[in-house]
Amino acid sequence: MNKIFYFTGSGNSLTIAKRIDEKIEDCEVIQVKSSLDFSKPIAAEILGFVFPVYAWGMPVMFKEFIQKIKIEKADYVFVVTNYGGSCGNVLGIFRKILRKKGIEIAAFGEVVMPSNYVVMGDASSQHKAANILQIAEPVIDDLVQKISEKQAMPMIKVKFSGKFLSAVVYPLFVSNIRKSDKNFFFTETCNGCGICAKVCPAENIVLNEKKQPVWQHRCEQCHACFHWCPQRAIEFSKKTVQKNRYTHPNVKVSELF
Repeated sequence: MNKIFYFTGSGNSLTIAKRIDEKIEDCEVIQVKSSLDFSKPIAAEILGFVFPVYAWGMPVMFKEFIQKIKIEKADYVFVVTNYGGSCGNVLGIFRKILRKKGIEIAAFGEVVMPSNYVVMGDASSQHKAANILQIAEPVIDDLVQKISEKQAMPMIKVKFSGKFLSAVVYPLFVSNIRKSDKNFFFTETCNGCGICAKVCPAENIVLNEKKQPVWQHRCEQCHACFHWCPQRAIEFSKKTVQKNRYTHPNVKVSELF
């Protein structure tokens, strides 16, 4: 069986993974989250990884997953990353981790997708997101076709600035990421639906006796809770008030449960 592992907060990576899955027969699409059991060795004819870029690096949980997995067999390995700004040297770091396992990557892909990061900027507006997604369509189509045909796709050469951002900024970003959830809070519009807890890949949110979210300090900064809340009741400090919410229009919230 072929396998595609993905990590997502907004649904961007899931969308790309599903598009590839449609072209590959006998394929399993697997979400990387805290409940995933990856103790068994992975064997696949086609093995893929799809993930977003966080501060020019990988989501911490996803990086730990890549470092820990045992790959028993993989005839064709591909990796596709997506980002709102730039990806730095994240693919180079990913390649280095797999090479230590004796695995060579045959195909590297990059896709610019709408941003969902609201801490030091804003998520893409609905209009801007629609334009970005339209531009991304042929890029994704090309990747899907090449992957389905098991074509080789070399990694794009990384400039010094990209390597610097991944080597310096990314470690600073992740240094206190687990407890960064202390900045989250909910407003009076919260109705206790529990969507925030269900979409969190780190299972970082539990509901108290009043059905209010309580963050558990193992945050991934994916902001799924912020963006998927149907009441727009979750904020990340007062800086996010009135900022855009973004989730991929082709993904249903239930797909992340």
